[in-house]
Amino acid sequence: MKHSIIIIQVFIVAAIFTSTSCTKFLQETPKSNMPASEYYQTTEQALSALNYLYDKGTGIPSFYSVRGGLYDASNSFTFDNMSGLANNVVAQNTSIRNFASLTQGPDNCANYLGGIWRNFYSSIADANSIIANVENNGNINAEAQKKILATAKFFRAANYYYLIRLFGAVPLILKPYTSLDNIYMPRTSVDSVYNSITEDLNWALTNGMLADVPMGFNGNNISRGTVQVMLSEVYLTMAGYPLQKGVEYYKKALNTAKELLNSGGGYALFTSSGRLTPFDKLRLSDYDKGSEYLFFIEYDPSIQQSPFPQYSFPNTFPSPIPSTNLKIQYSLVLSTWTPSTQLLKMYDSANDIRRHEKQFYSTSFVYKSTASSDDTAISFSAMPYRWYDSAALFMTGASGKYTAIYRMADAYLIAAEAANELGEDPTPYLQPIIHRAYINMPAIPGDAAGRKNFILAERCRELAMEGHFWFDMLRTRLYPDVSGTNPTFSALIGHSNGRGQFYTTKDLLLPLPPTEMQRNPNLQPQNPMYE
Repeated sequence: MKHSIIIIQVFIVAAIFTSTSCTKFLQETPKSNMPASEYYQTTEQALSALNYLYDKGTGIPSFYSVRGGLYDASNSFTFDNMSGLANNVVAQNTSIRNFASLTQGPDNCANYLGGIWRNFYSSIADANSIIANVENNGNINAEAQKKILATAKFFRAANYYYLIRLFGAVPLILKPYTSLDNIYMPRTSVDSVYNSITEDLNWALTNGMLADVPMGFNGNNISRGTVQVMLSEVYLTMAGYPLQKGVEYYKKALNTAKELLNSGGGYALFTSSGRLTPFDKLRLSDYDKGSEYLFFIEYDPSIQQSPFPQYSFPNTFPSPIPSTNLKIQYSLVLSTWTPSTQLLKMYDSANDIRRHEKQFYSTSFVYKSTASSDDTAISFSAMPYRWYDSAALFMTGASGKYTAIYRMADAYLIAAEAANELGEDPTPYLQPIIHRAYINMPAIPGDAAGRKNFILAERCRELAMEGHFWFDMLRTRLYPDVSGTNPTFSALIGHSNGRGQFYTTKDLLLPLPPTEMQRNPNLQPQNPMYE
């Protein structure tokens, strides 16, 4: 578990005091804070600052962490909800309900939007401070310096990657603020921000001396594979909407993903062993540091627990369970993320192991009661079994299960999609995914359009619960038409979200937070159709 020992703060004097009687008081050095210019004197200090980038309070970890309360859960849940492929039927924050009904706006979602914006920019500010103070720092040994810079640049790029997809053009800030100069930065073009993202990620790959092993093999620090999977997805996104850079960037996406897939660093999809399926291993915390995970959020039951087991049972689940000694150890279990009907229809319930009971989803809890020798079942609508943790639920009330952001499955599916867009056969990249997912491997369509539908559907099926639904819709501008287990995809704009509302061009970007626009008039104009 990483611990951040100190947060670096930059102090700006905003007023000049002329009273001589206060001179000595004003010259007092703060005891609990240290300006950046006096920090970064050792490698240990730099690493301490770096660890804060992994903290769940800001940036990417914040986006995937439950911070607004159990009913509202994470930002990633909100955008899964917006996609219509998942539901939050208990959300208390009206902003989340507005996203679900496509009625979001700058006024009715102001605080929620501001929270997303501030969390990403806070992490960017920390990364900028680390980069500025570690570059050319003679107090830090060369190898450690490169690894620190690679990690900071990775997180800076990752934060901008989320901001640019959600808000469009945003201010590109690459240096820490040390004065009030240039604090009202204008929005930078989407193309320029993406160029900065790829520059940071490529620097990390080329110069960062990152370990070429899965993240869990690297002390839970980002590795070369972490950077590669994100860079390949960035290229895939740049090839699609809104930039539509096409063939050149599909090639970059494919080549970057292939470098990862062909690495000798021990990256690998989970496979069956004994009675465990690969999908059991995705659920069990014993495998959190395994070969499949490329980027995750770390939890520790003794320090900071994962709340996600509470989402594996509906809020109607009885506790204690009648005629047993079983009692849920949490105060709440909630239906905060549930698969939509159309998502469940995308799985072949007989042939797709992921859809089998207690793989990705569950519809019952079976137990022995003291009143009967037979098994007793509590039935409910499909819930996410990926987050089920029996020990935490029924014994400790504390889970250490990590949260996956990128896995090797992402790399295979990115390569498959890019290859297909280039007119190449995606089968070598699809086969490892479908071989482990199906009892009998389904036929891969022979035409490019059919293969595209198949690949996009596999992304929905395989990467469910990992926050990809809405971002895939934004970059492809496509939405699944589900009448069976082989969905086709049609235009996102004008498509129903499954709740009676229809997507418009307004929904392609979020409105900029009004508080930020009031602070910084250079953010004008507001995103289209939110004026």
